[in-house]
Amino acid sequence: MSRSQEVRLRPWNILYFVIWFGLLSGLAEIVFPQFKEIVGGRPVHLRCHTIWMSPLANMAVLASVGLAVFAVVVHLSRPRAVRVTFVVFASVFFLNVLVLESGFLSKIHFAAKVILSIGLAVALQRLIARRTQAFERFVRRTTIGLVLLVLILITAVGGRQYFRERRIIATLPDAPPSAPNVLLIVWDTVRAESMSLYGYERPTTPYLEDIAKEGTVFRNAIATASWTLPSHASFFTGRFNYELGTSWATPLDATYPTLAEVLTSHGYVTGGIVANTLYCCTERGLARGFGHYEDWVASPGELVSSSALIRFAFDHPWVHRLLGYYELLDRKPASRITNDFLKWVDRVPTGRPFFAFLNYFDAHQPYLPPADFARRFGPTDQFIPYLVRYMFRTRPCLPSNTTAEEVESIRNAYDGTLAYLDYDLKRLFGELRQRSLLDRTLVILVSDHGEEFGEHSTFGHGQDLHIQSIHVPLILRLPGIVPADVTVQESVTLRDIPATVIRLLNLGNDGLFPGQSLGRYWLESGRKGSECMDPLLSELNKCNWPAAAPAAKGPMRSVVTGNMHYIRNGDGTEEVYDLRLDPLEHNDLVQMQQGAEVAAQARCILDQMQ
Repeated sequence: MSRSQEVRLRPWNILYFVIWFGLLSGLAEIVFPQFKEIVGGRPVHLRCHTIWMSPLANMAVLASVGLAVFAVVVHLSRPRAVRVTFVVFASVFFLNVLVLESGFLSKIHFAAKVILSIGLAVALQRLIARRTQAFERFVRRTTIGLVLLVLILITAVGGRQYFRERRIIATLPDAPPSAPNVLLIVWDTVRAESMSLYGYERPTTPYLEDIAKEGTVFRNAIATASWTLPSHASFFTGRFNYELGTSWATPLDATYPTLAEVLTSHGYVTGGIVANTLYCCTERGLARGFGHYEDWVASPGELVSSSALIRFAFDHPWVHRLLGYYELLDRKPASRITNDFLKWVDRVPTGRPFFAFLNYFDAHQPYLPPADFARRFGPTDQFIPYLVRYMFRTRPCLPSNTTAEEVESIRNAYDGTLAYLDYDLKRLFGELRQRSLLDRTLVILVSDHGEEFGEHSTFGHGQDLHIQSIHVPLILRLPGIVPADVTVQESVTLRDIPATVIRLLNLGNDGLFPGQSLGRYWLESGRKGSECMDPLLSELNKCNWPAAAPAAKGPMRSVVTGNMHYIRNGDGTEEVYDLRLDPLEHNDLVQMQQGAEVAAQARCILDQMQ
């Protein structure tokens, strides 16, 4: 047969390879982490939508590669075209697996992984060199089986979630008569200092200022940690982190009951909808007790990020510069969280109270609010260069060459995210009013930690325990139960949230949650006795971020007693600040008599908390 008469590879032949290798890559992203969990013993959370998103995302990657491949192999004989196509697609498959690996292979340079992938593909191709027709038949026949397998997995996962929720609701006990709903709203990474409700000169939270008049505002709420997981764990258990043992790699375990578990036992329908899918996901233990929990969801961004190769690419600043895109691929904006919550609450059975936990992530790095809010408080021209240079590399300390214009741009962008959160809160409360739910719901609006903008030579959070990282908003609202237009000046700890909820609902604590109800501050007797309350503890695990970060030197702890704030750094050094006279913590008093006395008292307190 002459060369002109040879049968060439057709587009649909390439399509079979795209589907086959795409499905295999997707299944590898599902199976490989599970294998590591079995062998290594480290829990790995499988996103519920990964089962179908990962194959689709990898097929999209291979389809783009396939277009280029077809342009080349269309001129080759069929056997040679099959071999070339196999080598290219198999190389992509192996590279996807290699970048997925987070163990020892993660230390290998990307170029070396590319070479290794090609080498493995060429070696494997030699096995089919003389059996190209048989291999093509094998691909066509097994593709159907792989598609059916993925469909079965999708049905199994979706059905399991659906029937689990129905079973939980069906077995709920009767709720107390006229029990109010509970809505815990967490604005992730929002510091009180940047909110107009707390005296900030920019109008970042105008709606919250109005709605707060219908409830009680705590002016000096202190988070139990300066990063997400341990702080949220305190919201749900009422425990400090030294009791829980959560860390950057250790999730919340089942030692202590959670607020969701207790409210479920009292007949509440429970649901969590979170945007912080890194530390608020099911894998971290925060979903325990919730009948419905949405962390990873079906979205275009989640679909794109379901391929290990795409995730790997978007971890590099040059990709963002090239595309002019700096957002997180799978970020869920405030509008998505609110919409998903409203869909869920509309499904809550009539007559059942609900407990909902909403985590909003818009104020977290990178600070990229919608266009209407991006430049509301000033130009952000210097923000993107900073973002590219530092934020996609690691959570940074303040570089010596950072300019005042850059800092101002960063602050402008961050403040825009707060205005966007405030805008969405107005929409949320408006929807709840239309459903006649708002005034029958105990609303708790809080943040898990704050943020720093160079005040102590650091940007971000989770690096130290200065007041900008742990002073957060806290507002309670429930007409008839929580008094309106009340401001509490005393410092309070967020670990009291579970005890507060249980007691405001008159469910009885029974010793499940330590701490005391924040309602004690509404009474004059509670105000007078506040000086005798337990001190306010904040903790921070050792981190692996830049060596200049205080927590890189070891775990940190801080104590607020009255107006004084004591900090023990990771290297053992100490700091003391007077929050009344020095609210921004510019003047360390540890070398003065007053500071030395506070430090000695704080050491005794910390020694008792072991």
